[in-house]
Amino acid sequence: MMPIVFGDCRGWFHPARGATATARGVVLCAPYGYDVLCTHRGWRRLAEQLAAAGMPALRFDYPGTGDSAGDEAPHRIEDWIASIGAASDWLRKEAGVAEIALCGLRLGAILAAASAARRPGTIAALTLLASPSSGRAYQRQLTLVARIGAAAQLPNWLESAGFRLHETDLHVLRGLDLGASLEVAGVRQILMVSPPRQPALGAAALTRLRILGSTVEELPFDGHDAYLTEAHLSRIPDAVFTQVVHWSFKEAPRGLAARRPALLPNVLDCTEGVTEKFIRFGRAEGLVGVLCEPAVIRPAADAPAVIVLNTGVNYHIGKGRLAVRLARRLAVLGTTSLRVDATGIGDSAEAPEGEITDRLKTIFDATALDDVHAALDALEKRGFTRCVVVGVCSGAHNAFHAALRDTRIVGLALANLPAFDRRAGGASALDGGPPPGEVLALRRPRMLLRRLAAEADRWIAERLGLELGLDRAGHWLRTLQQRRTTLLLAYSAGDRGLRELRAHFGRGGRHLPRNAPVQAVILDGSDHSLNPRSMQQDFLEQIEAHLRLHHGLKPGLDGASAASAQALDGRWGVPILGWRPRPAVRSQQAGQERRNLIARHPTQSPHNRESVR
Repeated sequence: MMPIVFGDCRGWFHPARGATATARGVVLCAPYGYDVLCTHRGWRRLAEQLAAAGMPALRFDYPGTGDSAGDEAPHRIEDWIASIGAASDWLRKEAGVAEIALCGLRLGAILAAASAARRPGTIAALTLLASPSSGRAYQRQLTLVARIGAAAQLPNWLESAGFRLHETDLHVLRGLDLGASLEVAGVRQILMVSPPRQPALGAAALTRLRILGSTVEELPFDGHDAYLTEAHLSRIPDAVFTQVVHWSFKEAPRGLAARRPALLPNVLDCTEGVTEKFIRFGRAEGLVGVLCEPAVIRPAADAPAVIVLNTGVNYHIGKGRLAVRLARRLAVLGTTSLRVDATGIGDSAEAPEGEITDRLKTIFDATALDDVHAALDALEKRGFTRCVVVGVCSGAHNAFHAALRDTRIVGLALANLPAFDRRAGGASALDGGPPPGEVLALRRPRMLLRRLAAEADRWIAERLGLELGLDRAGHWLRTLQQRRTTLLLAYSAGDRGLRELRAHFGRGGRHLPRNAPVQAVILDGSDHSLNPRSMQQDFLEQIEAHLRLHHGLKPGLDGASAASAQALDGRWGVPILGWRPRPAVRSQQAGQERRNLIARHPTQSPHNRESVR
């Protein structure tokens, strides 16, 4: 697969490599929002299978989503529909295919049909995977998810699982009807793959399409629910994808083999002065990362680069696109960053032994740490010998332990670190739930024993200078303290990681090393994965303040950079750069957690009056 750029869109081109090449190219129209995180790995698998069958495939991110330029803004859905047409044009021109097929999943299916309707008669085949019957039906689903979530809704925006749509787009969405689009599109071949008891179109609509000359076939979407679930639980529906590939291939014209472009653009202009490109690194260049650079790159002696790790097995854009916003925000301030996919995640290669079947056992293992070191090597080759590593949940764990092994890591920004020492037995589940196998009746006695061991270990180390190993976490932080490695620990209100902080360093982290650049904060919200945009904003501000305080991040913006920052913000009127005072209104739980921290440890930070240093 080859990274490409067209317009404001970032994508991956999969050249045909089957024994029987065809003249049909396939454009994959991605789902939206949280569905993208759940299905990314399988979406890549489908593109690879299409290419292996002789059909070049293009998967890409719509403008303002994924790795593409821009952010959420009004009138995005029109941009997304137009980008499908642009992707089709790119595939015709660069791959030399004679005809185009579209394949869409969930919202991507509705958008694919709408794009085909804008260009009647130009699309040869259309595959609709788990398509809602209309944009209105899809909006009802998003609204239900939004009500379940903890995000505060801003006026004119609908936030669902960390992704937002503007009211202008909701209006456009309500006007999209799958059946009406297909009647106008004039597509010869249509394949509808629907979950059980959830047909996209009724019998009458299918009959109308057949009368209009379309050949419509239907397949059950076996494994739908197992595929559209949390990324670490998602199972790729290989049997369904095999049927989709076979259907796409059987009617594709033969004899006019598509060509393979020799050189494709890989640099994306995100905004004025900020560019991104995919790089490969690691063993056999099997790892993939996105290098985000400012126009003027400061030497490593001036400021470190930043590495952003995966959260669980979600690919490198992060939950709610957090990693993308962080990288581009730092680039506006002159800092280079690399957001990476670990082995078997996102766009990186599988482990040498094959596809990972139990991802929960691998995201905390030694391979994940090796991948962090490979990212450090990649940045060192570009002149950066010092790095700050950012991680959420499992990413926080891997960042912390990589820092213990590699002195090139000079700073850590960690959100909801599940446990300092997973062998101690208190690590929460990947979703922030109770530790697997925890016996509730034994929680308090175990906590008391761990606290006693940690206190004894700390007292002996500080008073006698001896390291007995009674509490490995305390020893590890003292090691980082000696190196002057900076540490930002951010926790959601009530997160189970706070119990681990208490087990090793007392309530509110009152026994964290006092003479070290260590800071602990409670974020404004209780979501473990930082899905709500307000929590993401809070964490980004904490990272920025930490980098300014300890790593020389420049404190201000000139006029051009401020304009770039506003463009990156998504144009909904919420400033994202520069330090802002915290809102006075807090949840009761978050407020109590913060008061506990303040009462037990006086602040030393000029930027954050509710921090623990």
